[in-house]
Amino acid sequence: MTAGNANDRLEGAFLQLIEEKPYAKITVNHIVERAGVHRNTFYYHYQSIPAMLGEICRKMVARMFVIYKDAQSPADCILPLVRYSKEHREAIIHIYESEVRPVLMDYVHQIGRFAIESYIDKVTEMTGIPRRDKELLIRFYTAGLVGVWTEWVEAGMETDSSDDFIRIGNVLTKMTLEAYRKQD
Repeated sequence: MTAGNANDRLEGAFLQLIEEKPYAKITVNHIVERAGVHRNTFYYHYQSIPAMLGEICRKMVARMFVIYKDAQSPADCILPLVRYSKEHREAIIHIYESEVRPVLMDYVHQIGRFAIESYIDKVTEMTGIPRRDKELLIRFYTAGLVGVWTEWVEAGMETDSSDDFIRIGNVLTKMTLEAYRKQD
């Protein structure tokens, strides 16, 4: 078995298990049994379950950055996260309600920042927003998007919030462009 194959099997097993049960109830034994590999294989690839989760999130962020680098609005980058969250509701809730919430939140923050930064870079080209203001807008809008996503998760993700994120993207676009048009 190749290292990549073992990683895929272990990560796939973890992702299946986190859909089924809370994070605290998942053990390395559960993961290796589901993956069909030896326990030593897990420890050859990962120091711990949180380290594996971090690697899974790192890979997801990297894929998002490649796929959505040419996004036209913040919503273009955030909507895949919203859809993924909805499709994997149980897994997201299990991780959010666990001790590894910071790993998940770091991932969500990276995606949110990427979405906003990509958008602000495009706006900067059109309006000449000063670098200092650009960074302030990125931080502010990222916090807002992550905050809305967090509230949605805390409410149980029962609603489809895609329209909310599209509307937020539209509001951000209007607010940013209007603010810098008035200063010219």
